Amino acid sequence: MTTKIAYENMETHGLVTRFIRIFTVPLMNNISPEFLKKMMRTTSHDAKTVVQNTGSNAALDAMYTRHHRSLFSRGLLQGFADLFWHHCFSQPKALRNRLALVEKNIEDEILRITNIDSSLEISIMSVGGGSMRALIQSINRISQRRSLKIRILNIDRDQRAIKAGEELASKLGMREKFEWINGDARNLNSLVPKSSFDIVEMVGLLDYFSDENGTELIRSVYASLKPGGVFVVANVHPNEEMPFVTNLGWPFMYYRKPDDLKRLLALGGFSCEPILIPEPLKVHVVAKVIK
Repeated sequence: MTTKIAYENMETHGLVTRFIRIFTVPLMNNISPEFLKKMMRTTSHDAKTVVQNTGSNAALDAMYTRHHRSLFSRGLLQGFADLFWHHCFSQPKALRNRLALVEKNIEDEILRITNIDSSLEISIMSVGGGSMRALIQSINRISQRRSLKIRILNIDRDQRAIKAGEELASKLGMREKFEWINGDARNLNSLVPKSSFDIVEMVGLLDYFSDENGTELIRSVYASLKPGGVFVVANVHPNEEMPFVTNLGWPFMYYRKPDDLKRLLALGGFSCEPILIPEPLKVHVVAKVIK
């Protein structure tokens, strides 16, 4: 089941941006990778971070945190460059949309469980979650409104991402709720007990797995969930900026349409109909499915 976007504050392209994109998207899709990277490195601090850390948590955070500061806080020229790279392309906007969708769905599930029995301890696992920005921010918002008994585990190979997550959780006074394992998601069955989590989120990882390997990973996630547990997952969707992403030097990704993601979930053991939520720019699709 594909649901319509019903969330506020999603980013889209306005009339002026759509006009600019008529020229810039074909140009950036066909420009030489070397020139593209040089242009990004020399015009914008955030674009430079993305180029130097393609595929990593550092690159994602540069795009996620665009609105944490004013646009021209680094000067006029830097501001216009950031305006171009952050707002004339779908990729950074779509990533922020994906983050907002994941946060909203996880918050909904936490509130659903606590409304049933507030004394229950909620167990959540993030698979390849990087710094776990979405989870940390969601838990922080809910904790300001009600008391939570919760434990969150993240399994990730990137030690730098783990450190960034620990720092963010500590900054918000929630370090004790989180645990990090520096490990490979492909070893999930040996890293966590079966039927032990109420919620599992896996966002930005399935993109890098073939159908065969992705199915095996989803089977491991299915085994880790309690009966009635919820899996929140996302995959990059085919879009017109795919050549630009390749030119940027981003690691190879498997682009999937909603039906492709639905098929993988079924192959991975999920028999219930998933809720499929394409973000407004249709660069990513988020799915939520019950075990």
